[in-house]
Amino acid sequence: MSINDLPTGDDKPGPFRRRGFIAAAVFLGLVAVLAIVVITTDSSGKSNTPAASESQPSTGARPAPASSPAVTGNSCGLTDTNQTPPTSTPKGVTWQLIKGDAMPTSPSAGPGKIEGPVARCYAHTPLGALIAASQIGDRLGVASNADAIQILKAQAVPGPGVDRGLKELAGPEVGTGTADGQLAAFQFASYTPDTAVINLVSRMNNGTYNVATFTVKWMDGDWKLQLQDNGADSSNVSQVTSTAGYIPWSGVS
Repeated sequence: MSINDLPTGDDKPGPFRRRGFIAAAVFLGLVAVLAIVVITTDSSGKSNTPAASESQPSTGARPAPASSPAVTGNSCGLTDTNQTPPTSTPKGVTWQLIKGDAMPTSPSAGPGKIEGPVARCYAHTPLGALIAASQIGDRLGVASNADAIQILKAQAVPGPGVDRGLKELAGPEVGTGTADGQLAAFQFASYTPDTAVINLVSRMNNGTYNVATFTVKWMDGDWKLQLQDNGADSSNVSQVTSTAGYIPWSGVS
């Protein structure tokens, strides 16, 4: 499909079919954001102005700053502890075909447990976050309504997006249950022990490449997917001509 065929708004078949190639990609119009900077004064009389948070992912990943919360450990006894986002194809990753979709797995980074449609327990590391984003997004993309409901309840950050997704999934089936593309590459936009923002590139069945931005957050001892308020599992969906500039990562050649 072409970039103009990417589902947007109410014309998409469901909140998360097609591994991230969904509504958040092509919002109609521009949203103006008013940033309010609060200036406080310390006891010495000096003004301290908090730095504004990033409104978009940065172009390069970075390790967590020294002030970030301490890493709380890995789920399920996983052994990966490397806090540096990968800059080359991760080693030790194998791929499993699920409904025709190749999904990554690592004995050191997860998933440590697979319970029906839910693959959970990831290392509290960049690699754990990368595999979690891929696994959760891919499994949602090929899931039946009933399976997708289980995944959302177990592996999504609660909020308006989850509420909308669960509501839509209570109706008729919204997906075909088959993959329309395969993971091809990735790029970390940013990483802290709390939040990872990752661009995933997929090679679609028609030979084109799409890239979408996924956000996962560390919550309750595991990485969980942050949905958009409209129910989309990713944002910034666009079409690219190749994987140039991204790190190759695929289980299907």
